[in-house]
Amino acid sequence: MTDLSRFFADFFTTERVLDLIKALVILLAALPFARLAGRGVRKLVAPRGDPQQAQLLGRLATWAVWIMGLAWALQELGFKLGVLLGAAGVLTVAVGFASQTTLSNLISGFFLFGERPFRLGDWIEVDGIIGEVLSVDLMATKLRTAENHYVRIPNELMIKTKVRNRTRFPLLRADIKVNVANSEDLAAVRSTLFEVANSNALALDEPAPAFFVTEFGDGKVTVQLSVWGLAANDASLRSTLSLQIHRALREKGVRLAGASAVLPS
Repeated sequence: MTDLSRFFADFFTTERVLDLIKALVILLAALPFARLAGRGVRKLVAPRGDPQQAQLLGRLATWAVWIMGLAWALQELGFKLGVLLGAAGVLTVAVGFASQTTLSNLISGFFLFGERPFRLGDWIEVDGIIGEVLSVDLMATKLRTAENHYVRIPNELMIKTKVRNRTRFPLLRADIKVNVANSEDLAAVRSTLFEVANSNALALDEPAPAFFVTEFGDGKVTVQLSVWGLAANDASLRSTLSLQIHRALREKGVRLAGASAVLPS
């Protein structure tokens, strides 16, 4: 017990206690300064660029201030930063080999930041998942689906798979396909579908709607109405078009493929 007390007395000298207090104060002060630096960078960059870039630079600024504070605190404790950096380099290489997936996600994150195939607020489709981009971090991309589900997708997958950006361009084309009986007058069907497109408030006049015959099958003909609209109204446009087409074909007495009789009006 006496030896232990002597050890603590020799170790925790007045000078060393003061160094510990200084290091603790530096660490505690670095936290709010790091957050302020991140917020400042985000506010500075946001008006000049996109939110995704502002978010990344803000996080990098936060980490940079925190690392500088940590280095300062270690220096106050008497650690030699050169030795620590050398050890950190060796440790980083070892961890990199041990966690290749993490490293791949990190590198993929930098590729995403450079290429920027999508931005915050865009609606994208990746690996069968459709959602709004909430954030693009170094390791993963976060989405919110239409069902309000939170989805985290590793950046490595974002690089390796096909990503469809549904809101990159201001206009989108809605394609509605209908199977009608092969005995129907296609010219009359075409006229009916154009009437629907012209009456839809969300459909644009330019580019003009288009009508296609896409398939001749056994007892059916597949026709397609293509209508352009604003990307923000895509879901509403498709829904209203489908309802209007169904109502219009019933009113005109057009028989759908597989129906045994004319649909009642």
